[in-house]
Amino acid sequence: MKFKEDFYKKIMDASHDEICVADNEGNLIYCNKAFEKNYGIKKEEMLGRNVKLLSEKGYSTVGAIPQVLITKKTSSMEQFTNTGKKLVLTATPTFDDKGEIEFIVENTRDITELNQIKNKLTDTQNEVNKYKNEIENIYRTTLKIETDIILTGSVMKPIINTVNQISKTNVIVLLLGESGTGKSSLARYIHKNSRRADKPFITINCATISPELLESELFGYVPGAFTGASTKGKAGLVELAHGGTLFLDEIGEIPPSLQAKFLQLIQEKTFTPVGGMKEKKVDIRIISATNCDLLKKVEEKTFREDLYYRLNVIQLKIPPLRDRKDNLIELIKHYFNKYCFEFNINKIITKDAIKLISCYDFPGNIRELQNIIQKLVLTSTTHVITEKNLPKDIFNYNFDFNIEDKEDFFNEHDFDTLMESYEKEIISKTYKHYKSSYKVAKCLNISQSKASRLIRKYNL
Repeated sequence: MKFKEDFYKKIMDASHDEICVADNEGNLIYCNKAFEKNYGIKKEEMLGRNVKLLSEKGYSTVGAIPQVLITKKTSSMEQFTNTGKKLVLTATPTFDDKGEIEFIVENTRDITELNQIKNKLTDTQNEVNKYKNEIENIYRTTLKIETDIILTGSVMKPIINTVNQISKTNVIVLLLGESGTGKSSLARYIHKNSRRADKPFITINCATISPELLESELFGYVPGAFTGASTKGKAGLVELAHGGTLFLDEIGEIPPSLQAKFLQLIQEKTFTPVGGMKEKKVDIRIISATNCDLLKKVEEKTFREDLYYRLNVIQLKIPPLRDRKDNLIELIKHYFNKYCFEFNINKIITKDAIKLISCYDFPGNIRELQNIIQKLVLTSTTHVITEKNLPKDIFNYNFDFNIEDKEDFFNEHDFDTLMESYEKEIISKTYKHYKSSYKVAKCLNISQSKASRLIRKYNL
């Protein structure tokens, strides 16, 4: 039985899955009705045009057809669109008698609803785990172990290598670094990978509790120890950490009057509650952290020298984000996905936007990065976040063009101009310092041919 062309067209348009066909140059020559629903654009507007326009115009992330044109092999991938859909694409090439690509047929399935169901199931499972943990920990205080820092990159690698070597031991660790570099996250990572992982991880910030309360909070007190004390007494955080890890953040802020008691805790693993007469024995591992110069405090006689050396058995200095550029892109992606999930928001961010964010020095380190990403996720009005959604502070911090009205400048110059200006600044400063294309390439982790080309490009 023969059918008219209109018959097949009706069948294809009735398909829930999107089907489209491109020629050997990537130009769209056919698509069914599902295409319009997925991308929010009439198919007549795309027919005869290259499929790359979908990603270039912000309708979606990159699709599978361009990949097939390069590899000449079937390609499958996920794609996000500006209509809020998550798609799974499979593009398959057909070949002519000479073995050259004749057409590429792409089948697309919308898995947005499946993904939402999966997220709901994950949320439900998280709730179950939450209540389970609360029941298990009803008689002890603990912190949720969340190692949400991505410990990758060449700068972090030697630190993590050391951490992996010492985690299984009970050695005392001192973490150094600027505020917001991830010291508390690294402390949790050490605990999670130790033999104490199923025991409490107790943290106390020595800078946020007044000296008068710090002793009782840490070491507890006996009944009637002071005016207003509970008649039943109170266990301190040191006792609650028994069997696990005690993390002392901002250790440099411990008042001199308490430093002898800390020394006893570290040396003897014993302590005396406030108002008590009898020592208590405790099994804990101590990790401390600070962003101040402890040696300077020792020289100024505000921090005990013997306590310093007891704390400084294994010292790990966490570099600031400005020195972790190879780690920064992964951190940006991590926190973007994390906050999209936490706030149940379905958004995507372009590679150019990520690249531009990674150029920022982040004086506030990870905390500032978290704040910027949260703001982008919550306040951007578009599904696809591009460089246009980024706060002006990111540009102003990195660019200095000696102009009085920078806001007008950014309104008048496109993204490519800005990126080229920043590229020139990087190459100029690096070449001025090293005066060698080989050293520039090594410093910037690019090929020497690319370094030479950029040096010539900017007449350096």
